[in-house]
Amino acid sequence: MKRQTKIRLFTTAVTVGIMSALYLKESDLAYNVAQQRDILLGRYTLESTITLLILTIIAIVVLIDTWKDKPEKTPQQKRQDAFKTIALICSVLLTVIIFDIGLRVVQSAHYVKQGHSYHRRPNQVFEGVFEDKPETHFTYPRPAKGYPPVNYTLTVDAQGFRNINPPETADWLILGDSFAEGSNVTDNDVWWAQLAKNKDVSLYNLGMSGGNPLTYLDTLNKYGLAKQPNTIVYMLYEGNDFRDGNFNNNTSDERPKQSLGDIVFKSSPLRHLIKDSVRRTLSPVGAKRFLDDPRINNPDHPMWPVAWLPLETPPQSGNSYTFDLKRLLQHMVTAEEFIQSRGCRESERLLLEAKKLCDENNIRLVVVYAPDKPNILIDKIIAQVPTEQLKAFLQLKAKHLPNPLDADTLRSLVAVQENTFKELCQTQGIEFISLTEPLRKATAAGTQTYFTYDQHWTPEAHTLVADYLTGAIQ
Repeated sequence: MKRQTKIRLFTTAVTVGIMSALYLKESDLAYNVAQQRDILLGRYTLESTITLLILTIIAIVVLIDTWKDKPEKTPQQKRQDAFKTIALICSVLLTVIIFDIGLRVVQSAHYVKQGHSYHRRPNQVFEGVFEDKPETHFTYPRPAKGYPPVNYTLTVDAQGFRNINPPETADWLILGDSFAEGSNVTDNDVWWAQLAKNKDVSLYNLGMSGGNPLTYLDTLNKYGLAKQPNTIVYMLYEGNDFRDGNFNNNTSDERPKQSLGDIVFKSSPLRHLIKDSVRRTLSPVGAKRFLDDPRINNPDHPMWPVAWLPLETPPQSGNSYTFDLKRLLQHMVTAEEFIQSRGCRESERLLLEAKKLCDENNIRLVVVYAPDKPNILIDKIIAQVPTEQLKAFLQLKAKHLPNPLDADTLRSLVAVQENTFKELCQTQGIEFISLTEPLRKATAAGTQTYFTYDQHWTPEAHTLVADYLTGAIQ
């Protein structure tokens, strides 16, 4: 056998071997389902799939080049080939850059950002139907039917906030994130719209999806004080508001600057277009791989850690709930660990700054605490999920878990965040109203308070919250 043929066979064997090994290694399916991340081809994450596709193209090029007969070329011909290759690469790169710039020009931003606060584009009306279903094709082995479709209208006023007939001045202001703005429900069903009607007060909503205490304070300064309110309802949602990542950037009044990598790569619409195209094409393939798998109750099954979700509660009620792994894990910290976290310290500082502003302007400040799904479901999780299966779920990401992981420990940890802010408000003379118990009781009684696959409240929960706050805020 000729030496050149041996080299070709060796190169082919190594290339095929490496690619085969990469394709045989599947992603951690249970972890990615627990985080509600896309699984493509029933085996890989989106990032892994794109990497495999790129490596496959490279491998094909390598094999073609390996087996291609290469006639001897003069130095001049080699220079010409090199020039053609460089010209082709430059042309492709230039085309990509021009296309990416074009996409950036035609795409309009959904939000207008100013410093740390932002709002929607003014004077818009959004209408649609929210469907409560899994965000990904490859999902839990036993997916449940979600909440019925919800028709909604979202009206945005001249300042970019959700208000139908905004008053020039308002008795009450609402601050908060998507739970304050009212995701996936129509204008008149949002809890604050019902509350304003119940209390017969003029009210202006400054809630904005994606917000956190940093944006609440900035929004209050820029837009809220001009409304001359006498009461501010400051909604804290424990699911997002206390995350360290909210405060990683500079907390001064200047808007944090994006890095060159964020501008060129992460925010590239072409990059997102490619990822979405790959996702839409390949995520349905293999999506039913473990659907209704009879072996799912075996602890050795790769999907066993997430097989208890969706959690139907009360049993046989048809009301099912899911949540991301990270939402339960964020409760698995002691009071000391939470108090020392940046998210807690910054949220406390910003709340106290809001309190100072309210005191200076003779405004009543009421903090309304909104729990996340794991909080209101903790008793049901303890009662319905085997301890070892819950532990396996948490260990998909957590390296260290509380010991012992028993019912009392879980209840104590889930209450840490709420108790911390309740104590802060009590010591600082801030009115504090918790929605945890009324939501827990309603859930236990058979009201679906949160959507199955979405983290937000159902229309019934909005009415519940409005009625509860009507009596709680005197």
